[in-house]
Amino acid sequence: MRKLVVWIAVGLILVLITLIPPGLVTSQQPSLPAECEELAFSIEEDFLTYGPEPPDGNPIISDGDLLGPNCVVCARNLDLVGLFDVPADLGLDAADVIDVEGYLVAFSTELNSPNVGQFTAGDLLVTDGNIIPNVALTDPFGAGYDIGLDALHFVGAMDNILAFLDEAKQMTRDDWLASPGTLAQMLARYEVDIWFSTEETFKIVDVPVFLDGDLLSARDGVIVAGNNDLLPLSVPAGIPNRGVDFGLDAVTGNRAGDEGWIRFSTELLYEDELNFTDGDVLKYGNGVIRTNQSLVLCFEPKADFLGLDALHMALEERPTRLYVPVILKIVEEAFQ
Repeated sequence: MRKLVVWIAVGLILVLITLIPPGLVTSQQPSLPAECEELAFSIEEDFLTYGPEPPDGNPIISDGDLLGPNCVVCARNLDLVGLFDVPADLGLDAADVIDVEGYLVAFSTELNSPNVGQFTAGDLLVTDGNIIPNVALTDPFGAGYDIGLDALHFVGAMDNILAFLDEAKQMTRDDWLASPGTLAQMLARYEVDIWFSTEETFKIVDVPVFLDGDLLSARDGVIVAGNNDLLPLSVPAGIPNRGVDFGLDAVTGNRAGDEGWIRFSTELLYEDELNFTDGDVLKYGNGVIRTNQSLVLCFEPKADFLGLDALHMALEERPTRLYVPVILKIVEEAFQ
């Protein structure tokens, strides 16, 4: 009987392996800690961790580092920008973890590259070498100048996103600047979108085209969700009707682009019946789902609030991976 259980367990593992995409089985390239697929974020202030010591032995957590759950350091800022031959911490203003095994992260910085003309704090960077200038993202809106990048999230089937990035990598920053409209066309062709927010409100003749608190589509040139849509009716969010632009400092969601799965943070706090800070993770139209303190608690910082500048959360169903612990448990018990 015991041998039969073992063979059944082995058979299940072999079947499972055939279901996993080839790139997930083995990889010899750098990878992010697995935990960072579930959650990754950055904070607004540097701090000293009194919790578990990071693997590199450096207890200083930078506002440019990409952090994960349970005190995991997904990537130091120098790991991210170092891929672009930048020797300095430039901060981390937005991030989307696309593939942990492939070390594929889309992000933006708080400072321009010290290498003249390489990229700005408003450009979208990817760890595969992509540099997509800010004016390409905002081209469908007719902005025509760099207005910063505060939040970003890729939408679409993963294979399509990877294919898009592979082709986009053939474009230099100068190519994009010469033909910024190419981005929207390429996104449409791959059925991919980039949701993002900006550092500034864009106006034409003093009339806002979009607010820095609106979630925008780089492909369609539309407002995916206005600041007034993101926050509950009890919060006076939105201009001109409700009174305040709360900003949009970080955003994430599922790859299908379902509005109900949008998670985000604001640039302003709000104190009333529904209280939230600009470091809390908020749910589309429905308040706080995670406080800033809960994100950083295990680091044991000496401050209660550290802000939230970038956010990635895995909001997809991955049933194949859920079976792995079950099968491993069967194997363990079979050999006991």
